[in-house]
Amino acid sequence: MATRGRALRSLVTATAAAALLAACGGTGGETAPQGGRESFKGQQIRVLLKEGYEINAIQEFLPDFEAATGIDVELEVYDESTARQKLALDMTSRTGTYDVTSASFWNLPEFTEAGWLEPLDPYLEQAKDPWLHKEDIPGGALDSMSVDGKLYALPHTIIGGLFYYRADVLERHGIQPPTTTDEILAAAKALKQAEPDMVPFVARGASSFASLGTQLGWAYGYGAVLMDGNGQPHADDPKMAHAMQDFVTLMRDYGPTDAASLDFTQAGEKFSSGRAAMMFDTSGFGTIFEDPAQSKVAGKVGYTLPTGPEGKKLQWLYNEGLAVTATSEHKNAAWLFLQWRMSRETTTKELTQLGRTDVPNLHVLGSDEYKKYAREHNVVAFTEILPKSWEAATAEHWPFYAQFAQIGDTFCQNVSRAITGSTAVEGALKDSQATLAEIMRNNR
Repeated sequence: MATRGRALRSLVTATAAAALLAACGGTGGETAPQGGRESFKGQQIRVLLKEGYEINAIQEFLPDFEAATGIDVELEVYDESTARQKLALDMTSRTGTYDVTSASFWNLPEFTEAGWLEPLDPYLEQAKDPWLHKEDIPGGALDSMSVDGKLYALPHTIIGGLFYYRADVLERHGIQPPTTTDEILAAAKALKQAEPDMVPFVARGASSFASLGTQLGWAYGYGAVLMDGNGQPHADDPKMAHAMQDFVTLMRDYGPTDAASLDFTQAGEKFSSGRAAMMFDTSGFGTIFEDPAQSKVAGKVGYTLPTGPEGKKLQWLYNEGLAVTATSEHKNAAWLFLQWRMSRETTTKELTQLGRTDVPNLHVLGSDEYKKYAREHNVVAFTEILPKSWEAATAEHWPFYAQFAQIGDTFCQNVSRAITGSTAVEGALKDSQATLAEIMRNNR
């Protein structure tokens, strides 16, 4: 826990500084090669990806990689839970189906403890292609993709929490942009009366661990943590009860009818389509919401970093990278793919052609292209608040345990039940406490 926390604090410091500058002006069978990009011509690699906007560049620009290397790439994209299940099945059966996989920072303790991922340090030192400039990747981001000092993934996503609101709608009704959880609740109540055809608030409510960041990030503002550093759960703590009562109220009374089943894609679509007035989620959605090709609310979005009763900012911590699987028979080709994904070439095109303004590449964030893009596309406000979101990100409230998926599923399933009204918040948290205690006892 302490090591991971320090790494992530380092992450937000280094990345925020670079973004502010921009806004203001092996264990496998192969030996790391020295060969060029065509050394693996004719090989095929299979890539298992978790769906999300950060993979758009891979899908869009993949022909560039295949043309440059002669490597054939087969992509498979699933929701987060399914992608994890696919990887687990492949790794436990040792079939070697996948060569590259998405690796969320919260899964790394589980994946590395099970021996599913290839350490990348030997490749980074011995097989660096001109595509890769290590200095472009924030050092803290690399640390967040490391366990016990070993690097296991190259990060292609760095995310903090952000509160989104329809600036035009709130202004029309004289509602100030919310900066506290109490103000969010008050705004939701006012909007329900003033805009009966619009959903006042939206967030993730689905019953899988992919919703955990929303709920723990919200609870962090109340001074609540789900798991302490000794593996003890605190689901029924009074501060957690206060936080979840407010969150469930927002989702149940002021959210859409399907609030209890919303994943990140569905929640984001409700806001980008203009059907929702406020949303709490990741800073990554800013790129989507300000893109007229993807959003009906581009140019109408405002941003805040609200605090809870304890004065702490609501947070949504997330980092994701690409890893090489331990069972891959094409590790060097897979490593070349990772280098291409994080290259200046690919990430610059990701900004200029796909409009992604939060690429985790310091060269791009500090470039003239980035500043020009922000001005021309009217996203200066977002690029200014983005580093503040990263700076506020913290790992203090995050359960870094190999049992993360069980922990997350347990808590989110019970919160989802409370949103539907099938159980009271108090009962949902009591059930979570009992199950989490049993999970941790059984894994000691």
